[in-house]
Amino acid sequence: MIVFTAQVSLAQVKNVKGVITDSDGMPLPGASVAVQGGQKGTTTDFDGLYSIEVQKGQSLVFTYVGLETQTIVVGDAATINVKMVQGASNALNEVVVTSLGIKKTRKSLTYAAQELKGDELVRVKDANVINTIAGKIAGVAVTKSAGGTGGSTKVVIRGNSSVSNSQPLYVIDGIPMLNSGSGQPNDTFGSLAGGNRDGGDVISLVNPDDYEGMTVLKGAAASVLYGSQGANGVILLSSKKAKTGKANVTLSSVTTFETAAYLPKFQTDYLAADGADESWGAKGKSVDHVKDFFTTGTTQITSLGYSIGSENSSTAFSYANTSASGIIPGNNLKKNNFGIRQTAKFFDDKLLFAANANYTSQTIANKPVNGFYFNPLTGVYLMPRGNDFNYYKDNYEEFDPSRNLMAQNWMTNRDIMQNPFWAINRNKSEDKNDFFNGALSLTYKATNWLSIASRYSYNRVTSLFDKRIFATTQGTLSHANGRYISENSLSTQRYADLIATINTKIGSDFNFNANVGTSVTNTLTNQKTILDSGIGGGLKYANWFTLHNFNNNDGNYQTIDSRREVQSVFAATTFGYKDMLFLDLTGRNDWSSTLVNTGTSSYFYPSVGLTAIISEMATLPEWINYGKVRGTYAQVGNDIYPFISTPTNYYPNGSGSKYNPLVAPKPGTTLKPELKSEFEFGTEWRMFNNRLGFELSYYNSETKNQYLQVVAPVGNSAGADFYGINAGSIENKGFEVVLNAGIIRGDKFTWDSAINFSQNKNKVKEIPEELGGKVNLTDPGVNGYKYTLTEGRPYGVIEGYKMLKDAQGRILLNSDGKIQKTEFVELGNSNPDFMLGFSNSFKLGSFFANVLIDGRFGGDVMSLTQAQNDAFGVSKATGDARNAGGVKINAVMPDGTAVTTMDAQSYYTTVGGRAGVTGEYIYDATNVSVREISIGYNFNPKTLPFIQTASISFIARNLFFIYKDAPFDPNIALSTGQGLQGVDIYGLPSTRSIGLNLNVTF
Repeated sequence: MIVFTAQVSLAQVKNVKGVITDSDGMPLPGASVAVQGGQKGTTTDFDGLYSIEVQKGQSLVFTYVGLETQTIVVGDAATINVKMVQGASNALNEVVVTSLGIKKTRKSLTYAAQELKGDELVRVKDANVINTIAGKIAGVAVTKSAGGTGGSTKVVIRGNSSVSNSQPLYVIDGIPMLNSGSGQPNDTFGSLAGGNRDGGDVISLVNPDDYEGMTVLKGAAASVLYGSQGANGVILLSSKKAKTGKANVTLSSVTTFETAAYLPKFQTDYLAADGADESWGAKGKSVDHVKDFFTTGTTQITSLGYSIGSENSSTAFSYANTSASGIIPGNNLKKNNFGIRQTAKFFDDKLLFAANANYTSQTIANKPVNGFYFNPLTGVYLMPRGNDFNYYKDNYEEFDPSRNLMAQNWMTNRDIMQNPFWAINRNKSEDKNDFFNGALSLTYKATNWLSIASRYSYNRVTSLFDKRIFATTQGTLSHANGRYISENSLSTQRYADLIATINTKIGSDFNFNANVGTSVTNTLTNQKTILDSGIGGGLKYANWFTLHNFNNNDGNYQTIDSRREVQSVFAATTFGYKDMLFLDLTGRNDWSSTLVNTGTSSYFYPSVGLTAIISEMATLPEWINYGKVRGTYAQVGNDIYPFISTPTNYYPNGSGSKYNPLVAPKPGTTLKPELKSEFEFGTEWRMFNNRLGFELSYYNSETKNQYLQVVAPVGNSAGADFYGINAGSIENKGFEVVLNAGIIRGDKFTWDSAINFSQNKNKVKEIPEELGGKVNLTDPGVNGYKYTLTEGRPYGVIEGYKMLKDAQGRILLNSDGKIQKTEFVELGNSNPDFMLGFSNSFKLGSFFANVLIDGRFGGDVMSLTQAQNDAFGVSKATGDARNAGGVKINAVMPDGTAVTTMDAQSYYTTVGGRAGVTGEYIYDATNVSVREISIGYNFNPKTLPFIQTASISFIARNLFFIYKDAPFDPNIALSTGQGLQGVDIYGLPSTRSIGLNLNVTF
């Protein structure tokens, strides 16, 4: 009877209650409570309270995302309160999303993969989510374009590795995303064709509030399952999932104010001579009108989300509105994001269905441009001093009775300089983008060890560009009656895959995971219709912007940038031994349509990786919590440009006659895929009760068989202008260090810090003899800047003119006293020697603060803006030189006469200018900036009825430079393409943003 009574007592069910809080004592709504090994479970309410039925002796498991999981055995107590702390020790066992959405434990990874949580993407929000990762990921260089709000962003992971493209692949929930843009500028003038614009990119259109995190796959082994698309690395975005339980409503409102920062410096001591368009006249005071030209921009981002989930289904909606005005008058942006996600389980949870759709509509008026043409900044900066800028602002046009129209009012007809307000109001442009991303997936769990999944996605992006250029616009840019440019671009991507996943144990010591699948990707990029009345043909009737008012069709054409289909099979396996030794084997074979008529239409590439958990294999000192070493070797293929292996005739705009192919394979040769080979070694350690951790990676990669074009001989059998060939090799090798430290972990105050360090050494190992060991990425034209690939040098050499000097280092002068200059020579390169990101997070009770310092060290940049400002006599340097009585130089005349001082005008009109001695305008690109600051307060939910969480914070981006040598922000690029790097040519100044961020969850 005693034994029976004891058994009954132990089997009795009791109700256990309690409250779950974080380390600061704040309630945690939505925390999970489950009976270990059983079916029962619940979540905490708004106040962190829970209640669950459990037997004495059973264990309760308490979990919350990002916090340490706790397991407590139930005794006699009816109340169990739990304080959950940061999950540092759990981080190594957490699941990481990798290629194709495949989930792996972090400790089993054989390659580098760095994550950012969702709050880091929206803490200091930017209209383009990719701009927010600068300085946060080791080995990732993020460069914002000079296109202002809504502009594209250049991302390079572990250095430039390809002549054709170095941008990474973007992936949403394991499915590749189309990230095309409708074009990037690539010349120093500011392209006359197409209106000189940044065509944007798709990643700038997504809503950052839709995603709970980001994973960056850096090396070839990490991205090999994505094939040629992932040759330059992969950035994975993971959508937010609805939580089981009550409905959640989230609201976020961000308001920031942007001001122009880091402007050129101007002189106010000298005026222009009467009728002159350069400021080399007499001494006299003028007003610095430049700073007053720029306005205070505003950005308002409002985001609303709703989600509800049950055991069998979930639904989530999102909407975001972005409204922004730029720092240039007339520039504004409107963007709307809509999203929906639905999941459902069927047949006893064996079949999982998921569907999501996202749509974005964006319109930008007067997107800023760079270069000398169509750019209001040239008129702002170069306007002859002594003229009344406000007069030309208020009277940018005046009536011309001879033409019966309003004509531009400006004091000069120089081709690079218009009235800036005429450019803003009478050279208006509108960019409109519409992006749709939809996906369906089915996952069937056939057995405990086998599941089969199939997915399909469709991406569609349209880009409309409309530019209306009124009569009397500068003649280099427009016909006398005006010019009308209308461009319509369509890009689509269809993707489908079928993947079988195996997860099982072999005996008691071995784990076996495998993924076997097939996929097909069909992509159409930039199917364009371009209508341009042109400069020579123009409009028949002035300022009538309709297509039937074109004088001729010479500038109208249709084209396709790219069309390809890639079919693939792949397999990836992981063998695990006692959770301390892991072997990865991966292989993929692609069949690409662009390789038809070559030696092979397919290419195979493998990877192998090994990870050893040292802390599980050996007894280490108690202060070491975790140790791991890893190594991988991988190859990644890449196909070639379309329409090459099957030469295609083309009709160039401006001609009605038929032409032969532009490019064809070189006779007697066959084209083959680009091949990237990379090995990587790394180690990861955590110590002092997981308060200190670091990860070190070393990689070495070489990309061979680069696709290049050489001039074809006249009269060749294909009739082509160029031959496509495989030649050239680019090497990248470097180190990455990720350091995390919990410096202070008190009950009320915590301080966590992280450092991201990366150093990449880049070298162009081979350029074919036919190209003379050099490839021009940006041709100079009549300007003194050239961007090239040069054999034996880093990727992206900046070339220009230097002063010609004798053996004693003296500047050589002509007989007329002018400075002699060299031919084009290397002046520097735009690659940083190393990059450093230093982030700090503080918590004091309900207050929090985050500071990110971002540094790029080494590399060079050129400023043609400064060179041209000098030549026109408007820069501070020219004013200072005149005040000093001239420029001190060490020069010599042809007859040997020494010259120690040169007149400021003679000096700067020779050395300065777009074609001057541009070697004098090379600057160290090293800079250290306070990239982000966030200071805020988390409200206590008990004091705010119906609210689960609420916070408000002061935010700032690009607050100031701790150090900078260049006269502009060297982190801004004129193009996110391959050319125009490391140079400023009247690019939009970077902005300093300050504002507020409000987040509420109901």
